[in-house]
Amino acid sequence: MRTPCTLLALALALLPVGCRKSSGSAGSLTFAFVPSDEGANGCSGPDQAFAPVQTPAAVPLGTLVVDPLSQVTASATAETLYATGASATLVAIDVTNPAAPVETEVLTAAGTAIANELAAFGIVAAPQLSGVAVLDSTSLLVVEHTSNTLFLVGSQVQDFAVLFAGQPNTVPGFADGPALGPGAARFSFTAPTQVAPLADGSILIADVGNHAVRLFNGGSVFTLSGTGSPFFADDSLDQAGFDSPAGLTVACSGALLIAERGGNGFGHRLRQLIPGPPSPFGGLTGDVTTRAGQGLDATMGGDGTAAFLGAPVSPLATDDQDTYWLDSSDGILRRMRGMADTVDCPLWNDCTEAVTMGGNFSPASMGGALSLTQTPAGVLYVLDGAAGTLFQVTP
Repeated sequence: MRTPCTLLALALALLPVGCRKSSGSAGSLTFAFVPSDEGANGCSGPDQAFAPVQTPAAVPLGTLVVDPLSQVTASATAETLYATGASATLVAIDVTNPAAPVETEVLTAAGTAIANELAAFGIVAAPQLSGVAVLDSTSLLVVEHTSNTLFLVGSQVQDFAVLFAGQPNTVPGFADGPALGPGAARFSFTAPTQVAPLADGSILIADVGNHAVRLFNGGSVFTLSGTGSPFFADDSLDQAGFDSPAGLTVACSGALLIAERGGNGFGHRLRQLIPGPPSPFGGLTGDVTTRAGQGLDATMGGDGTAAFLGAPVSPLATDDQDTYWLDSSDGILRRMRGMADTVDCPLWNDCTEAVTMGGNFSPASMGGALSLTQTPAGVLYVLDGAAGTLFQVTP
């Protein structure tokens, strides 16, 4: 799937081009991922000041109907959220005044725009949307589950959607190649997942069903790391193993942080992928390590790998070096901070209290996904698929 020539070209494309507080540089001979300035994909927004015990507030909604696959993301340039909903809808939510949000339908009910595209490939099953990301000032990317593909959606015009990457197929697949056309790349979007656009136009993709991190670059899709089967291994990019990587965020250091939801005997960790320089023999070098979690499904505080994570999803790295995510097993907001990578449960006095009191959001056992984002003003929001509710976390 990966050849030395294609990976060398990919490595050259990952040279830092300027990042909010990025520490990567060509002079250090280490390449760095650079998040897009348009969306909340990492290295974005301030750290939070919590006042435990802190209860999130439901945001009143009228247009958006949240379903179990729903996900949310924020613009990095305005107090605007984009959320996927029931019947393959997509809604823009102006939360300048969270008490009275203004909703605008981007994709209307029944997902007609995407359904029409899929019909050309003989797919008649109703489309289902999950992950959403801001690509640029006029475009969004969404993950379409029925066809295991990515769609480009116009954010400024209603019901504009075109196939962006992947060979539409109701049967998941795992193949690198051109994003579109003959021999197109294949994905396995078997659970809610995230995509993260980069400043150079590349896009990181959490291919949850293939237990891999993929990357769109120059019109093609590459497997950055992961073998297609679930297992755990901290190692070089071509040897590392993942179990259901569902979430991605880019730290200001240029490292990629990956939330492993787990479920196949591994996972329940926050992993870190650091790309290195091109190998003199061709190919992209780099390493995957574990930042937090022991691989056991539980919510417990601690430093780094001494902490326990319960099916973490939707990580978010701030521009002040904190990282947040949601433990979907228990419906609890988590945070990692400081030189020791101390992991806690910031809405509660401690994680024991959080677990005892049942957390703040619906656990995965209730059948819905959780999604976390932060607006430029530093307001955290959680979309709770099981509760059918958008929550404002920051007062």
